[in-house]
Amino acid sequence: MSQSWDNARRHARALETALDSKLSTYSKLAATIARGGSNAGVGGIKDALSLEEEGDGVGGYKLVEEEIEELLVKLEQAIDDLTNLINHPSQPPSSSMQHAAQRHRDNLDDYRRDFVRTRSNVEQSIRRSNLLGSVRKDINDYKVSQSSQSQTDALLQDRGRIDSSHRMMDDTLNQAYATREDFAQQRTMLASIDSRMGGVLSQMPGINSLITMIRTRRRRDSIIMGCVVGVCVVLLLGYTFGF
Repeated sequence: MSQSWDNARRHARALETALDSKLSTYSKLAATIARGGSNAGVGGIKDALSLEEEGDGVGGYKLVEEEIEELLVKLEQAIDDLTNLINHPSQPPSSSMQHAAQRHRDNLDDYRRDFVRTRSNVEQSIRRSNLLGSVRKDINDYKVSQSSQSQTDALLQDRGRIDSSHRMMDDTLNQAYATREDFAQQRTMLASIDSRMGGVLSQMPGINSLITMIRTRRRRDSIIMGCVVGVCVVLLLGYTFGF
């Protein structure tokens, strides 16, 4: 069982390393797409997308998404294999094995959250660019046909621009809600980390006693040092004034 466990753990670590690399690549692609959308509107986002799809050594962003999803599935299967080894009836699992499997499970959850957040940012950048491009197109069409349009057509164009503005506001609100949800998830994650640290300290009572001993010795040393300094000051004053 030990050999099988070591092989399964090595496989899980290799998958985590590959996921780290792919998520880093995906984050860079998402940043490129976001910069293209914010700097040049629909033209910039199309240029960014075409650049990444032509390939810069890692392939297009859609291909990277598929590779990350495949790696997540493989890592989940590897963790299931570790769990099956732990639950094997021939040999009871050790606490280190259980801790290692749980740590791999936590890493998988973190990878999934990072992937979902980055993919959401990419989709929001593309939607925002498409919305800005639609507004620009409406404005340009209005300028071209303004001289020949009737008052009714002009009012309809105004209504269309107002609707486009409403859609832009809705998109901005959705992005704000997504950001608030992300903050809530981060707060939950920090609370979970704090809970884990508390659990570790409760499982290792020797740490608390060691900390108490260190504090006691530090307080004792401070008292001794204070007494020595006080005696030296008294002796110095006595020597100076001839007591």
